[in-house]
Amino acid sequence: MKYLKNAAIAAVAFTLAVGLSFSGAEAARIKTSVAGAAPGAAAYVIWGGLAALVSKESKTVEMSNLTTRGAVEDIRLVENGKAEFALGVATLVDLALKGKKMFKKPYKNVCGFGPGTVSQFHIAVRKDSGIKTVADLNGKRVSFARRGSSTHFMTRTVVGLAGIKVREENLNWNVAADAIKDGRLDAFTIPNPVPSPAVLKLATSLPITLVPLDGKVGDGLLKSNAAYFKTTIVKNAYNGVDKPVPTIGYAAWTIVGCNVPNDVVYEVARINFSKKGREFLLKVHKGWASGFVTAPDLKGMAAINLKVHPGAARYWKDVGNKLPMK
Repeated sequence: MKYLKNAAIAAVAFTLAVGLSFSGAEAARIKTSVAGAAPGAAAYVIWGGLAALVSKESKTVEMSNLTTRGAVEDIRLVENGKAEFALGVATLVDLALKGKKMFKKPYKNVCGFGPGTVSQFHIAVRKDSGIKTVADLNGKRVSFARRGSSTHFMTRTVVGLAGIKVREENLNWNVAADAIKDGRLDAFTIPNPVPSPAVLKLATSLPITLVPLDGKVGDGLLKSNAAYFKTTIVKNAYNGVDKPVPTIGYAAWTIVGCNVPNDVVYEVARINFSKKGREFLLKVHKGWASGFVTAPDLKGMAAINLKVHPGAARYWKDVGNKLPMK
């Protein structure tokens, strides 16, 4: 199977970070990859954890963690067979299946696997910035993250709905956090489970404010895609966040190429959702908790006509879940 050249480096680095090691005797295992995001995003940690877990526990499958520009690229990698598994933002998967917006034609090689987490949209600024609303971002320097990410897509939509003009920058999330700290940037955005690594990095160095995403802008975002929903970032989630922050969220699934062998997909699902797997992944990032609560979330997939991969379907049936009727 195809995977990006830097996947092995990323996988080894992440594996060392979580304290796992690989055996040379396992070289004959089937190589797969999972696409999530870049360092600074929770997706990089969350799906990197899955890669480390599978590579440690499976005798037949090895998984690499790919560094990518984000959710749009992840879906394209799966469609083109350059990644076997990936982060699948529900709103973007819906667009991909329909061939709308940034996806030029309906995607045919994207299948459902299982839930990963729930992401909440963050707009992070310094607490002493005076920025309290989306309207206050008018004329400010705002990082949308890299093109090809769900962050960029959502931020562009939010700015349009607010009717404001900002000075767009496209920085990696960790770089954006440093830029705000140094006074070179006013705000950056990221849809992430709490805690977001990049937001946490900024909040560790100084008190922050998370700008609410509600009112007409929030309602407009909800109307733009049925997969969005209202949610709240809890009080004290970060240094300076002294009250709950209303925002918009979405489900983030693991997706898989429909052409990936059934046995491979079944093996990954078995490990991902095993008792041992859940315990390990929750230590990697507690964002997994929301996914485990909603597991298997097959109805959510059916709602956008996302076909469940036969290997995943076999696993979910084996553990007592019925596939939703279409």
